[in-house]
Amino acid sequence: MSDETETVMPEPGTVLKTLADIPDPGGLPADFEPTPIVVLRSGETVTAYLNVCPHAGRPFSLPSGKTLVSEGKFLVCPFHGASFDVQSGACVGGPAGSAVLKAVPVKVENGQVVA
Repeated sequence: MSDETETVMPEPGTVLKTLADIPDPGGLPADFEPTPIVVLRSGETVTAYLNVCPHAGRPFSLPSGKTLVSEGKFLVCPFHGASFDVQSGACVGGPAGSAVLKAVPVKVENGQVVA
């Protein structure tokens, strides 16, 4: 029996967040269940990843929803400080080594971030 559970990704067209609600630059958890997704914004550029740091399996977003984005370029794990490039998802510093975040394809349509 495998320890891995299947990740349920949003169907194309699923609204994950309203663009205006996302700090610029910054990020917030998506409005999607059951899979935790974090939506990141820098100007009109929006990216999304599974909301789980590969180093220790903890969420990037704090219980308040606050998500740490440094310089508009780096998603930072609030627990161990691992930093990931917002555009590529690649780890650029900290204990996550060569890990790369799992991207969730998104686009902006009519002010909404959709899968």
